[in-house]
Amino acid sequence: MNDATRQTMQTWLQDALPDATQSNPKYWFPLTMPTYGVDEIGEAIECMVDFQTSMGQRTRAFERQFADYVGATDAVMVNSGSSADLLLAYQLVNPLNPKLQPGDEVLVPVVTWPTQVWSIAMAGLKVELVDVDPQTLNVDLDDMRRRLTPRTKCFFAVHLMGNPCAMDAIRAFCNEHDLLLIEDCCEALGAKFDDQHVGTFGLGGSFSFFFSHHMTTMEGGMVTCTSEEQADELRVLRAHGWSRGLQNQVADASPAIDSRYLFVNWGFNLRPTELQAAFGMHQLVKLPAMNDRRRELATRFDDFVAAHPGLSTPKVPRGGEGSPFALPVMLSGALADRRGELTTELESKGIETRPIVAGNLARQPAAAILGDVDPSAYRGADQIHQRGFYLGLSPGFDDVVFQRMLETLDASIAKVSRTSSIHKVA
Repeated sequence: MNDATRQTMQTWLQDALPDATQSNPKYWFPLTMPTYGVDEIGEAIECMVDFQTSMGQRTRAFERQFADYVGATDAVMVNSGSSADLLLAYQLVNPLNPKLQPGDEVLVPVVTWPTQVWSIAMAGLKVELVDVDPQTLNVDLDDMRRRLTPRTKCFFAVHLMGNPCAMDAIRAFCNEHDLLLIEDCCEALGAKFDDQHVGTFGLGGSFSFFFSHHMTTMEGGMVTCTSEEQADELRVLRAHGWSRGLQNQVADASPAIDSRYLFVNWGFNLRPTELQAAFGMHQLVKLPAMNDRRRELATRFDDFVAAHPGLSTPKVPRGGEGSPFALPVMLSGALADRRGELTTELESKGIETRPIVAGNLARQPAAAILGDVDPSAYRGADQIHQRGFYLGLSPGFDDVVFQRMLETLDASIAKVSRTSSIHKVA
């Protein structure tokens, strides 16, 4: 891109950005803001001008760069974080190299994004939901021990909201009971434990590049791998069972088969586009600075919460380094049963809120797909379900807006607390 084109695009983007950040004018403190600019847009335009839009060289370059960033041997890009979970699950039951058998149990935390759970079920494995600790939002190790059976073969960890699990304890548990370990890191890009990136502790990890996540390719995801052989296995599953994307080509099965249309396994079509990879390469360069800004704002929020009885934020395990995805809050004391009132007040004041993902997934109607699941058996998840919510966190939030958000939150807490006191007196 020449300098004149770059300057024209920069001017256009500066004019367009206010409209982009106010796509929903109801909120002056939204869940997220755009983090991409001229470099990402220009690279995507070049893909279209060159008619290189399907998965190709940019995708492979981004995969290598991402693997280097997290310290994985290799990485395989897909069209979403949910597809990354799906590939991880189907790799476990790959008919040409099965690691698990149909009906084997996989432990999955009950508070997570639902497609992590559905991926395991769709692969023909049995999901065993495990309770979570409301102080960390992550798996309750004691409940995981209680739910272990002779059929348990794998644990699918999730690092919720960017808070890393205590991976020393989890790896010890998996080693003790001979369990495979895979990781959902879709909300945790940049999080570490003992200075090691999440997504590199087990057989593989899934990441998401959705618009609101740590970096964006609009839609998109990645699976980290421990070997080139594993990466090739995933590439076949990613694209029709086709050999075309293999880094290490296989011999033709028969002279009668055109090597360009050689199918060596079953598979999906989960391929990303070159436009997504074009975004990803530039976003990855920006990621350390964006994550530093997220941590800076999250620290300010933690200080605010510490000064307000009845509010708490997740505890990071000893040895862990969080990569905040959002600003999750748990309510207690006089505010414990006032979540609805508080979030309604915040929304009315222009602060966008969300529950902590699906809450207790066992209470969702779709949980019936998993069989006879007792939602009351997950007490930690129920606390999150009833008393947890989160606010947005974007590196694009400036200090003035963030301070205004804290002041509005403070006033809203005071208002709801007064209402609570009046109700008690009455």
